Amino acid sequence: MKKLVLATLVALSVPFTASASDSTESVKFIGDLEYASFCKAVVNNDVELFKVSLNRFVGELGSSRKRVLKRILADNNVTCSGQSLVEFSAKRNATQVGSFITAQAE
Repeated sequence: MKKLVLATLVALSVPFTASASDSTESVKFIGDLEYASFCKAVVNNDVELFKVSLNRFVGELGSSRKRVLKRILADNNVTCSGQSLVEFSAKRNATQVGSFITAQAE
């Protein structure tokens, strides 16, 4: 039974690892890496990572997560590959993060 469970866990982890590495393998973070987590969230289409990134800057950039988001979106303060977060999420087909940004920015 232990061998079956172990084999199942290994079989399940291999595709996940491959797909996770495929999405970030060709991505290189340069420039101001303090805000790279926002770009990484878009690359991985990971709303939870985007929320964690927003929470990380509450107090430093704004008094709430919503204010931090407005600040990083204003005048393209945070860019990924020279594009705003909204443009970058559209280019990368990060629909979940893009929808979150749009919904929260209103």
